[in-house]
Amino acid sequence: MTILLSLLARKARMLGLRNAIDDGGGSALFYSGAPPGLPDGAAGATLLGSVAFSSPSGVIGQSDTLATLTLTTPKTGSAVASGLIGWVRLVNGAGDGIMDLPAGLDGSGAPVIVNALQIYAGGEITLVSCVIAQ
Repeated sequence: MTILLSLLARKARMLGLRNAIDDGGGSALFYSGAPPGLPDGAAGATLLGSVAFSSPSGVIGQSDTLATLTLTTPKTGSAVASGLIGWVRLVNGAGDGIMDLPAGLDGSGAPVIVNALQIYAGGEITLVSCVIAQ
């Protein structure tokens, strides 16, 4: 059954999502490979690095008829391993998984845009943009 929500209700969902990320100080964890089925469990992939968010982590808005959460970027973090970024997990301050998202380069259409997919241990990861829309 499809549930249709108003723009107002979808913006409220985005606010709830932002609050979940901001709980205790959120961050984005960058992983190699493919994401697991749900963000509740173990990642099952190599953690390449992380980027911490300030609080609030982003702005609630809209694009046409979509409610959006646009995370405040750019943000830079440190790489702890070398590899190719495949996906990103947004977590709260306790490390609880909130959402898994595909990552890509500018123009890829992915919700998470990074400056480079190939990451090297000891280097930097730059989160260029992240827009979640519903």
